[in-house]
Amino acid sequence: MNNFQKKWQFLKTFLKENSGIILLYIAMALLFAVTFFLYDVPIAVYQDALLFTLPLLLIFLIVRGLKLSHKHQQLQNLLQTSGTAKLDELQQKHSLIEEDYEKIILDLTKEIQRLQQQQLQQQTELHDYYGLWTHQIKTPLAALDLTVQTLEQPLKKDMKEEIFKIQQYLDMMLQYLRLQNIQNDFLFGEITIKPLINQIVKKYAPFFIHKNLEVHLINLDGKVISDKKWLTFILEQIIFNGIKYTTSGSITIEATADNLQVLRVIDTGRGMRAEDLPRIFERGYTGFNGRQTQKASGLGLFMSQEIAHYLGIELSVTSKIGEGTTVTIDLSRQKNYGRAD
Repeated sequence: MNNFQKKWQFLKTFLKENSGIILLYIAMALLFAVTFFLYDVPIAVYQDALLFTLPLLLIFLIVRGLKLSHKHQQLQNLLQTSGTAKLDELQQKHSLIEEDYEKIILDLTKEIQRLQQQQLQQQTELHDYYGLWTHQIKTPLAALDLTVQTLEQPLKKDMKEEIFKIQQYLDMMLQYLRLQNIQNDFLFGEITIKPLINQIVKKYAPFFIHKNLEVHLINLDGKVISDKKWLTFILEQIIFNGIKYTTSGSITIEATADNLQVLRVIDTGRGMRAEDLPRIFERGYTGFNGRQTQKASGLGLFMSQEIAHYLGIELSVTSKIGEGTTVTIDLSRQKNYGRAD
């Protein structure tokens, strides 16, 4: 809405709100006209009465309109800037009703601030508690890992994998808690993609070996500007999801031929139903596969999408039941260090 339309809308609203005063003046003018006519008062007297009173009405409406326009503009500025400090600008002479409304608004604002502060304190305490708990639980996990070393194969291998998964979920919990203030945790720098992918594949090597899955790394010579820790988290979630839902075949991690900053993680797993694809990045959504296995939390891809949004990364997924899933990670929206010539 342009400036003229806003003014026109204000004028129509103002005239509508003051239509009672205007109609009352017209009714009184008609009443006096009838009275003067019945008492045979000269028409010049009636004209003089209108000449004196009509300008007074117009002056009253103009002054009233200017005051209302000024107050309306103040309120519009208050809506745009927000903040209770701006309420001080409205401390002028008001009618009794306006003062009552202002007092109600101030009281409600103070109550909202109190509740927000209380909620922030509770969230901080919860964050600190879970952070402390996560770090404390890692101590018995480390002891359990040492105990497992004394077991015989294949029990030892299975136990180590389960301990690794627990550690993964604990780390995910910490990252989820940090997600609320993720902007304060970014450290951007140039990242070479291939060593990063090699590090992740090495981390999950026991799972590739246990499931006898092949790993294909293709054309990973690009570089990007990003936050290494959070980019690693995204890639780990996507790759580990591929491992979880692939029982045989391979996981391929490649960059597209025309852009080294667009990565694809392709698995030959069970695939996803078409109706699940639009919702896989929703918080807590596990889809058909997750409900079948009862092992999905629905947080991994949600967190990956949230982090990707902050990093300027675009995630997209295509899948077909029985054929596998392809996750595309488009890093080219950041800086084009790795674009192929």
